[in-house]
Amino acid sequence: MYGHHRFSEAAKALIVAATATSLIAAPTTALACTQVYMGPELTATGETIYGRSEDAANRYLKEFGVQPRTDGKTYWSGENGPDQDATINFTRTSPGATYRYTFVRDLPEDWDGAEKPYSEAGTNECGVSVDATLTTACNDAIAEADPLLDNGIGEYNVTDVILSEASTAREGVELLGSIIDEQGSQDCNQIWIADANEVWNFQQLSGHQWIAVRMAADTASLNPNMSNLQFAVDLDDSETCLHSADLIAVAEKAGTLVKDDKGAVNVAKSYGLDDEGAGQDTRYVQGHKFFGQDLKAGTDYTLDEDGAVDTIADPQLFFKPARSDYSLFEMLRSVAARGEGTDVDANANDKLYAIGNNRTVECHIFETRAGLDPDIATVQWEALSRGEFSVYVPGYSALLTQVDPELYPSHKDFDSAHVGNENEFERDDEGNRVYKDELIAENEALAMQDSGSKSLAYLFMDLNTLSYNHRGDVADGVHAYLDALQKEIISQQEQVDAKMQEISDGTQRIAFANEAHAEASREVYERGNALLGEVRSYLEAGDFSAPFAPSGLNEDGTLAEPLAYADHMAEFDVEAAAADVVEPVEEAEAETEAEAETEAEAEAAPEEGGIRGLDLFGFFAAFAALIAFSKKNK
Repeated sequence: MYGHHRFSEAAKALIVAATATSLIAAPTTALACTQVYMGPELTATGETIYGRSEDAANRYLKEFGVQPRTDGKTYWSGENGPDQDATINFTRTSPGATYRYTFVRDLPEDWDGAEKPYSEAGTNECGVSVDATLTTACNDAIAEADPLLDNGIGEYNVTDVILSEASTAREGVELLGSIIDEQGSQDCNQIWIADANEVWNFQQLSGHQWIAVRMAADTASLNPNMSNLQFAVDLDDSETCLHSADLIAVAEKAGTLVKDDKGAVNVAKSYGLDDEGAGQDTRYVQGHKFFGQDLKAGTDYTLDEDGAVDTIADPQLFFKPARSDYSLFEMLRSVAARGEGTDVDANANDKLYAIGNNRTVECHIFETRAGLDPDIATVQWEALSRGEFSVYVPGYSALLTQVDPELYPSHKDFDSAHVGNENEFERDDEGNRVYKDELIAENEALAMQDSGSKSLAYLFMDLNTLSYNHRGDVADGVHAYLDALQKEIISQQEQVDAKMQEISDGTQRIAFANEAHAEASREVYERGNALLGEVRSYLEAGDFSAPFAPSGLNEDGTLAEPLAYADHMAEFDVEAAAADVVEPVEEAEAETEAEAETEAEAEAAPEEGGIRGLDLFGFFAAFAALIAFSKKNK
């Protein structure tokens, strides 16, 4: 049921080609993500906000955790199976010690058992953040002139490598660029690489070609997997643009080089597709309308017979939104937009593929505040399911050394049985999705049951399944409660952040960050789990004469009982907690340390009966137990 569903480069090429001609032929991989960016001159309080939603399956587990520092490591990709074979999978050895960082990973069982799969988003202890990847494509002529390589670097390893080794965003850009120069790319992608001072849009264009553009403070960006979104850039200005040496030469070789009337290279037209497909084009229009752009059908875009967008007159990667005061709350909700109230409203037209859809598996938004130390400048807001019916939890990811193991289980502790059917559709002979009522019903039956886990991933997976499937009766009430809860967390995070900024000691900051993340997560779980229980009870009762109305809301839409998050952190004894801060270690390293400690204790113990650390009776008892265990497990 939970087989390997990611694809090799050859398979991705076929998928992208199919996507260009059919909305519902989108693949079951991260080929339907939406990435966003809002510069500090366009936000209400001057922060830089960027991130992405990942689309992959109807029900899908993600693991959030902390990757420890190492003295050095070797990366392996599982893009083409779990075998550590450098002819088919990317590999690299770090040149030295590596940094600690947060990650959002798939489970190994979804990559045929390959280890540490696809660490798509996180921040390292230096304050470098990476969001990878937004899958794109290159045109056929470019693919022939500079082919992608199965053992080039791809989405599986990009985040791990950069966060392990880069101390600044520019260093991360240069590192990834040098790897592509030497080893090539496994796939085409766009990636956010950022720190406290700057955000870069990195583009893997083809086998060995790439470009990175430093984002401006007065611009916005929204990209739903489109390679043809145009942008102006000075290739000779290394302050704002870095790129591969043969960027122009490869396009010339392919016969695809396009320049504007001033002689500047149009990278998107030179490398990208002509037709991105209705799914991408529709999400583009939905996103731009979410940010207030007055795009008009017939002029700026056209609609096909199903109401989906089939052409865009002037697709742009960077744009000016309608306002200059976008809030963090709006940015969190932007990756769940469904074109509400427009001519591309997926709630009114079920033939449309929306930004906020039923295959989103995770969303993350990074909020960077200017003028702060790198370790506290960026807050990672994380939702481990579809953004539409989820709450984002804030975390100082540069400082985190641990997460609550109940709310954020390790992949080794996840019981994936509650996932059910990862996909609720089958494909017809033409590769189109055909949703199956029996698969949907099986998943809904699971969502109505307790998962047996306190995992936030399962909580919001179930809430999304039920709210999406019963949109007419349930969605508005769930939206109302979750919006109130999210706004309350954002408000209280400001109070928590004020105290964090008063702390100067590094270890105390770590202790405070660990507790803040744990407390925010606990309160989100408690409120979210209560809401899920109410939704289940409403659906079990079967009386739909009135829509679902959650308890716990005031008439003005605020929470009747405020969170305790800010008060808890105000009373938190950070000095005492700092004494308990320890750096995490790799599981294998922890096992080695435990074995060494046991051996040391044994050596220190008195020797009795000639057996170190054991008397003869204890030795023979242990030996007998070992024999019995061996027989039992043959």
